Amino acid sequence: MLEVHLRSGPVVAFDGRVVEVFADGEPSRRFHIARIGAPEAAETADGGRTLTLQGGAATLSFAREEAPACARLLAAIGPARATLARGDPG
Repeated sequence: MLEVHLRSGPVVAFDGRVVEVFADGEPSRRFHIARIGAPEAAETADGGRTLTLQGGAATLSFAREEAPACARLLAAIGPARATLARGDPG
């Protein structure tokens, strides 16, 4: 289980199959990685990162200091997506 508490507010959790996003004042959102495309990551002008899930259904903002956490999340999602795409139970 990977859990990231972002400076911008949301908490992002990944259990190997589902990315969950919890933000104050918003309903939690769940994204099963076998059912969404690859997350889209982009570097921001200040050295941070944005991570977009499911074509814009959720956009997460990682501050510059949180860029390594974004990389860890992407590194965990990539192999899990590949495993699920092969039909392995994960």
